[in-house]
Amino acid sequence: MSFWSYFVNNYPENWENKVVNDFRDKNISDFFWKTDYGEINPFSKTKITLSHGKSQTLDQIRWKFTSNQLLNKKILSRLNDGINSIYLKEIKFESSIFNKIMVDIIENHITLNPLWSRQELNLWTEWATSIKTGSLRLNPLSNLLVKYDEKLLESQLRTYKFYNDSFDNENLKCLYVPNNLTLSPSFEIAVLGAYLNELIELHHKNNIKIPNKIIIETSLNNNYIESIAKIISIRSIVSQIAQVHQLDVIIQIETSVNSHLLKEKDFDFRLMSITNMAMTSLLGGANSFELSDGLIKSNEEYWKKILVNIPLILKEESYLNNEMYKGAHIIEEYSFKLAQKAWKIFKKIETQNGLIAVIKSNQFSNYIQ
Repeated sequence: MSFWSYFVNNYPENWENKVVNDFRDKNISDFFWKTDYGEINPFSKTKITLSHGKSQTLDQIRWKFTSNQLLNKKILSRLNDGINSIYLKEIKFESSIFNKIMVDIIENHITLNPLWSRQELNLWTEWATSIKTGSLRLNPLSNLLVKYDEKLLESQLRTYKFYNDSFDNENLKCLYVPNNLTLSPSFEIAVLGAYLNELIELHHKNNIKIPNKIIIETSLNNNYIESIAKIISIRSIVSQIAQVHQLDVIIQIETSVNSHLLKEKDFDFRLMSITNMAMTSLLGGANSFELSDGLIKSNEEYWKKILVNIPLILKEESYLNNEMYKGAHIIEEYSFKLAQKAWKIFKKIETQNGLIAVIKSNQFSNYIQ
């Protein structure tokens, strides 16, 4: 006799009958989860799931730096706390930044400002020539979502061409899609997809070689299931866009804490929220989780160490990864419905000749309401 024969098979209808019998004053539909993307029946099996691709792990626990002040000291302190990735956002190059830092064994991510002089850009490209891991990011569509400025876009494109011609380290080149707006998940994913599509088209039109890496930034909130589904949906949408353009690329999703949610919140709330978002980042299959000074109301080194410990312990001691949600009906169904709505909005933008055309015609607000 098989060991499994001792267990009675249960089917969705068995659970539904049990619920109806136990809660005589309710219908089964009363237990459906009503979301912005449609109802989800918690008792049924997932019929359609998103393509997950290769299993993803959270490889990078990152700290973002935005100022040159005492930068080398701060980087060394955070590395000593346990991060394995640094992110320098629009910081002017100084040779002292990397004193005593073993750049060959950490991830080095640098975002350049397309309005910088070519001399300043050269300082970074020369330094990054021999760097093996990370990214050197220059976005030719910077500020597109803030304000359409044709002359500015033309200037940034010239700078981007210069950057591509003068920098030949393919390991660090990438298509970089920043997260500049706070939108509902479906609209954010659609805009990220449309933004990526514009970047790809820009490369085609100007005969610029497309990098083999796509980096997508997104911020998370305290909605646990929604945040997991958001990461899954972003990877699915980006994969579809890459497939349409016949690109064989690495897709990296970088998550961070939505700092707007922490404004005027007490210390305990902040720590619990960051823990929640670190867990969703791990379970959703993100590639990095970003921390920064502004997440806690303290300059004490002790609390910065605690911040790093949160994702570090979850990753190294709790063994959380994105294999755990697979087969979980609620997450699979929510992810599918979210991606489905985002894809519809994305296609609507593309039928209007893409994101740049929509912004240029002052129609962008119609897509985010």
